Amino acid sequence: MKSVKVPAFELFLHEMIPLAKAMGVGVQVSDDRALVLTAPKEQNKNSLNTAFGGSLVALATLAGYGVVWELMRREKETDKPVWHIVVKESRAAYRRPVIGDLRAICERPAQAAIAEFKDALARYGKAKLNLRAAIVEDGYVAVDVQAAFVVSR
Repeated sequence: MKSVKVPAFELFLHEMIPLAKAMGVGVQVSDDRALVLTAPKEQNKNSLNTAFGGSLVALATLAGYGVVWELMRREKETDKPVWHIVVKESRAAYRRPVIGDLRAICERPAQAAIAEFKDALARYGKAKLNLRAAIVEDGYVAVDVQAAFVVSR
């Protein structure tokens, strides 16, 4: 039997954010371009047998959180402080119902935005990163979430 390596962010989510475990959130892809999270519809459906709106926005928010978490994890060394990540604000636009399993995509920010974020973090011990995550089904954006994440000591 082949063993499967579970991504560090997925382990973190299931241990530290109980909602993510209850939703069945998993990391599908984590590469230089984007973070893609999935969750089964069965655990996240509403009375209409479509994906529950709260689950959709939660998954998209977790994808954005994950992009920031992975960025900070790469920065973390033994002599560096522990950082706290919070959502400062978010806005969701629901465009169409999701019929199947949930899939959230958060593209990684441009290098210039990362540099500006890291500079503010080094200078002030606090910084904000604006991200966009989308719930995508069959090539269409079903939910568009824009959120600002703040990292501080």
